[in-house]
Amino acid sequence: MRPKPFLTYFILCAIPLLLLAGLNYWRGVKTVDSTLGTIVQDDLGAFNVAVDEILQEREGDILGLTVNSPVQDILLKKQRNEIDPAANYEQMMDTRLRLKTVGDFSRYFQSVTIFGVDRKAFCFQKGPGEWTFTNIDAANLPAVDLRVWVSQGSSVFKSSGSNSGTINFNTPVNDEKTGSNLGAVVGVLDLERVFAAASRGLKSRSSKLVVVDRAGKTVYRSDNAVDQARLAGSSYKVADALIPLLGVTAAVGRQRSDFILSAHVWGIAGLVIALLVALAAAFVLERHVSKRSSGIARVREDLSAIAKGELDRRIILQSSDDARGMADNINVVTEQLRAKIAREEESRQFESFIRLSAMLTHDLKNAIEGLSLTVSNMERHFDNPQFRTDAMKGLTSATDKLKALVARLARPLTSLSGEHKRPANVDLVPILQRVIATHAEPARTRHKIVTRFPQSVYALVDAARIEEVMENLVLNALEAMENGGILTVEAGQTPGGAPMFSVGDTGRGMSKIFIETRLYRPFATTKKTGIGLGLYTCREVIRASAGSIEVDSVEGAGTTFRVVLPSIPIDRRN
Repeated sequence: MRPKPFLTYFILCAIPLLLLAGLNYWRGVKTVDSTLGTIVQDDLGAFNVAVDEILQEREGDILGLTVNSPVQDILLKKQRNEIDPAANYEQMMDTRLRLKTVGDFSRYFQSVTIFGVDRKAFCFQKGPGEWTFTNIDAANLPAVDLRVWVSQGSSVFKSSGSNSGTINFNTPVNDEKTGSNLGAVVGVLDLERVFAAASRGLKSRSSKLVVVDRAGKTVYRSDNAVDQARLAGSSYKVADALIPLLGVTAAVGRQRSDFILSAHVWGIAGLVIALLVALAAAFVLERHVSKRSSGIARVREDLSAIAKGELDRRIILQSSDDARGMADNINVVTEQLRAKIAREEESRQFESFIRLSAMLTHDLKNAIEGLSLTVSNMERHFDNPQFRTDAMKGLTSATDKLKALVARLARPLTSLSGEHKRPANVDLVPILQRVIATHAEPARTRHKIVTRFPQSVYALVDAARIEEVMENLVLNALEAMENGGILTVEAGQTPGGAPMFSVGDTGRGMSKIFIETRLYRPFATTKKTGIGLGLYTCREVIRASAGSIEVDSVEGAGTTFRVVLPSIPIDRRN
């Protein structure tokens, strides 16, 4: 007999496990109806979809018959009294062979009857076989919908059949050349065959199907042993729906017993497993908890010190201690953590150096491009006093930027952190005009420059950083137009009153995939030369300014970038 501690551990472990297993058992039984409801609704939906597909296919069969050239040709000859199969055997055989080519409709239709323009039955197909021209029992002929005699074009009129198990498809036969009526085709669709074909997918799932008409008469049932009354009993879960076109109600049911049995089996299995797990847990607790390990307290103490940051601390235990394995594992993890921290520190330093180099290289490239444009035009326009004045301003601006780059080299931490000055209420128009004069005007011989500026557009930004954004966008637009084009720079306000500016070009554009996957990412570019940091820097500056940047680009047509920035409300401006 087991000692008392074992029984205590068993009870402590068994109570919560049995409660969980019992709760799961109860929930499994309770969710049977919900699960069954979903299943039968899915089955009913699948059946209705299959019925709709079959009806559309049969409608297509009847329409195909009316536009078939043999049918139109035979009815046209009959209208001209050029054909009388009943009086001419050879003519009858020839007509029958021609009709045989239009197909066999007996799989779903009880009969297909062709009427002449005199509204009398001419021939019919009933059951598998050939078309019949004689011995047509007028009492058994389907009624023709009067709309077919005045209808133009190809259309199908549906009407109730002579009994609840059929539906008539009525369609006119019109001459393709003149559009005049040549006759009509009436197909008597057997609904039992339609429902049998549509319910084939349900049989594999052991669902029971019953279809009844408005009078409660059974039109079809998938199982002869199941009728509407039995399907509505408590042993079945049922879902039904009206099919308005056919005037019948379809009901799909499944027996609850199949699912209840499964729920009971899994519930009992869960209780047994809970008891077995409780026994195993009690045995483990009795074996290990009863042994007092002096190493546990030491492990707890050293682990607390490690958690506080003493990563150099090691846990030292005797080899016979039960917690020795835990201590060794903690020591291994601590050593790996120390090594990982050291590697990450080296990686951060290296990445910081690379990032700083790339950013400064990009800014230096923009400054050099501005100088290059000025120098390249100096030989041709040096005699122009206005050019010399503008060139001096451009050289002064470029020199200031180069000095700023050198200053950033002296402050690497600030350069890497991306810190911004406190934003101020800045007029964007003078900044845009200055950027265009410096970077775009020297290239006017190759590009047409279009500007649309109001008198002023104020935004709450860091003026120096937003000017860098404008320079990047203008230079990118000019570089995109290698063979010349139109540079369009606009400024204004959005419909909501926010300040904005846009830079557009008629260059090569960007693909949708590039925009979605690579645009704004560092080191991603479509240029033959470049490091791909311009748009990334632009986006970061605009985000830091609480603004947004959008792009509209078409390959081969050009690109437009639109920047929306925050502003100070009018009533708060100085």
